[in-house]
Amino acid sequence: MPKGQPEPFRDSATAEIVERVRARFERAGDDDLELFPAPEDLYGVLVYAREHEGVLQKVVDRLAAIPRPSRDEEESCAAALKAVEENNLDRLRLVRRMRQLVDVVEAAVLRACFDSALKGRELGSVLGIDSRGGAALRLRRLEMAIKSGWEVRTPRLVKEREAAKAVEEGKVASGHPLVRQAALDLVGVRSAFPVIEDLDEWWNDLAEFLDGNDGTPSERASMRTHLRVVLTDLRDHAEEHGVLVTTDERALRIFEAAVAAAWSE
Repeated sequence: MPKGQPEPFRDSATAEIVERVRARFERAGDDDLELFPAPEDLYGVLVYAREHEGVLQKVVDRLAAIPRPSRDEEESCAAALKAVEENNLDRLRLVRRMRQLVDVVEAAVLRACFDSALKGRELGSVLGIDSRGGAALRLRRLEMAIKSGWEVRTPRLVKEREAAKAVEEGKVASGHPLVRQAALDLVGVRSAFPVIEDLDEWWNDLAEFLDGNDGTPSERASMRTHLRVVLTDLRDHAEEHGVLVTTDERALRIFEAAVAAAWSE
């Protein structure tokens, strides 16, 4: 591992949460506290907390079993129960943070796989993703999540996306003939466009959809997505290099028509 790079699942940003977890076990009289992992070892802390959660519960059970508890004992029992609840919430916070760290690692590994010319289908097989272009879509989603600070995972946005998806599916169904023709025309002049790294598979999958693999709503939606990816990458490549998308006038007209079809309402 390069010097100065943090190990996976080790994160100093959560040290305050980890310290709260450790303090609860200490107050509960945990005999194994000397085995508590280092604060930055997220995974180790989560495993420890899971294996020792009974330590906190025993305090609750002991106080709750007192026949005629005093006021202090009742308050202590309530505090012990609160400690269990707060500990579980802190464990969830650590899980969320570890998931974010895994996202960063997975995005880096996926990018390295694509850079090393591995095919998306090979990556999809490892990840358990069967859909065409699934690995590339996953990379894009991970990068989007990381860039947005994981806002895309909030329940509000999930609901908004689900509602938007339903609307989009309706649009896809009504606009599919136009999208299909645009994709067919674009694939027909593929050679007029520059070769772009990582885009070949999107081109190939788009051609596969056109070969009678666009019968279901999900396939039609995926075809539109593939068309948009191809068009976007071609446009971004042209802007980055300060050139036209293509110097072929016919291909340029087809490109512009495809853009209009791919994003038609």
